[in-house]
Amino acid sequence: MDPSFDDVWAEWEDLFAQARKTLGTLKTPQPPHVVQTSVNALFRTTHTLKGMAGMLGFPSFSRAAHRMEDIFDLMRKGRLRSTDSLIETLESGIQALESGLAGLRRGRPEPEDYLRGLRRQLGELEALARPSEGGTQDLTSLLDLPPEVLKGLSDYERTRVTAVLLAGTPIHGLAVCLDFATFDERLRALSEAAAASGELISTLPWEVPEGREGLAFLLLVAAPSVEDQALGIPAEEFIGTRRLADPERVPASVRAAAAAPAPEPPPPESGPEPAPASAPIPDMEVLRLPAQRVEALEARLMEVAQLRDSVSQIMRQGSGAGQERPLGIMGEMEAGLLEVQKSLLQMRMVKVESLFSRIEPMVKTLSRDTGKPVRLAFYGGDLELERNLLGRLTEPFLHLIRNSLDHGLETPSERAAQGKSESGSLRISASQRGRNLRFDLRDDGRGFDLARIEARGIAMGLLKEGQVHTPERLHRLTLEPGFSTQEQASEISGRGVGMDVVRAEIEGLGGEIQISSEPRRGSLVRLTLPLSRAVISCLKVRSGGQTFGIPLGSVVRVQASAVPLHGGDRVEVLGMKLPMESLQACLAQPEPPGGQRLVVVLRQQGASSANGVEIALGVDEVAGRTELLLRSLPELAHAQGIMGGSLQGEGILWVLDPEAVMGLAMDSLMRRVARV
Repeated sequence: MDPSFDDVWAEWEDLFAQARKTLGTLKTPQPPHVVQTSVNALFRTTHTLKGMAGMLGFPSFSRAAHRMEDIFDLMRKGRLRSTDSLIETLESGIQALESGLAGLRRGRPEPEDYLRGLRRQLGELEALARPSEGGTQDLTSLLDLPPEVLKGLSDYERTRVTAVLLAGTPIHGLAVCLDFATFDERLRALSEAAAASGELISTLPWEVPEGREGLAFLLLVAAPSVEDQALGIPAEEFIGTRRLADPERVPASVRAAAAAPAPEPPPPESGPEPAPASAPIPDMEVLRLPAQRVEALEARLMEVAQLRDSVSQIMRQGSGAGQERPLGIMGEMEAGLLEVQKSLLQMRMVKVESLFSRIEPMVKTLSRDTGKPVRLAFYGGDLELERNLLGRLTEPFLHLIRNSLDHGLETPSERAAQGKSESGSLRISASQRGRNLRFDLRDDGRGFDLARIEARGIAMGLLKEGQVHTPERLHRLTLEPGFSTQEQASEISGRGVGMDVVRAEIEGLGGEIQISSEPRRGSLVRLTLPLSRAVISCLKVRSGGQTFGIPLGSVVRVQASAVPLHGGDRVEVLGMKLPMESLQACLAQPEPPGGQRLVVVLRQQGASSANGVEIALGVDEVAGRTELLLRSLPELAHAQGIMGGSLQGEGILWVLDPEAVMGLAMDSLMRRVARV
């Protein structure tokens, strides 16, 4: 696709992200004005998508966005009420459009109908919202306003007046007189304040009181009450406020007729307590920059940082009076440069939650299509990944989730026969391991059928009969192109494609994929992806005359000992006896003969205290904490236990890989036991 479209794709991605976030506010009970604000935002988003697709020559996409826009229009006019089933259909529609966007970016031809799988649901919604033969009700005449003012209301505003009165909410009029010079800014501020306390239905011109100058406006606000002091209106701007329409004045026959037509969907299953009402999502100003410009700035900043490190090292080597002030300035420069580097890095990053929000409706749809209820849980959504990874991970996750639900999880009857709960479990977690981002997809289904995989591999000529094949080899066989144990393809998976797509995409990103499973207990798919840059917080330690950084996320405790400790000793930490190994021994360096009196307790990331692995690491000195930009240095390609380095005033600070160091420590302790 033409690179000139890059800005367009980025804008569309932002629109879809905003749509998913806004739909999320409708999943829990909200005040009417919050619901209306969210629906209005979704209407504008789909309207923008429709227009952009039309201008770029994607007619099918434009038609699909237009149909979604119509549904949101029916909601904002009060002809469709927000329910769980409606939100699920809307999520599926947004997901279908977003998947279509991914296809357009890859140069795929447009389908005839992006919403083909939702035709029945959308048709039912449109039929449900269709007005009866008697036409739609209009209650604007109940507003205590002159007829010439009522004529200024649009059809949409009349619809909202009727809807809020039928919902039992009174409508108030707030009259203000604003200065000519600042009326636009003040009106915007007052509108936002009014919308926060209720639904702002309309802003109408109003008569300026005698003896005052400026422009007068009447704000129609649907809310239980409206107080000028609560809205922060100065006395010189305030004209007055009064109730313009009371729901009690709606005729009983009209209320009864309005309550009858739309059948309520079945109530949702019992779940967690409703979340507190959230505020309307504000519009966010997005600044777009070419990636090349950011990369050039980063490269230049890196050069400046290297100069800073060189100057700092020279100054520290030159001892003598008069160095304190220059060293202080250098310290301030270091802190400032790190902040700029962090800001640049954050410009490239998005929260993992953005990926999770794309997955959730996907799982719901597959759960419904397969007839397998699923308990879905996400962990690590606050972590960040580079924006370019986000779009490339969606399709691999789709294939993995299809496999899990179609092949992994059993039907409710099968699970009940095995003593499991009828609802399957799918847990998707993200964790950062130094410069790597790890995703774990874990289900509690039947696991991989290794015997069947082996037989299929032999039949396809991928394995030799009579040889012993390890579980690792058999699991990786499922990643081969065209490999499938299914005799017939289902509508969801089993076509011989999917897992090889996952492997190709993950390896194309420089990552790796690992698969493991246990019969009847489930399976685990682990994706490990490198981050090109990472800012991490470290504990600085010294050992053997060298300075190291240990990521704080893996540090449980720092503890001093009254007596020297040697590798192989056991240390009591918070009532537990932990094995101790010297950091120098872990890195294949001579252990200090006099022992060490400081230990840093490490725990494997992501593990709880009940099942986590902990070990005490002996060091010579603890030099405090630091925050640094981790760089991948070529000479570290084969250095065990090191994940990267950072240039510091005293030289290079080597950053340890906690998981690798714990493995090295356990190996060293095992060798000690073997020598005894």
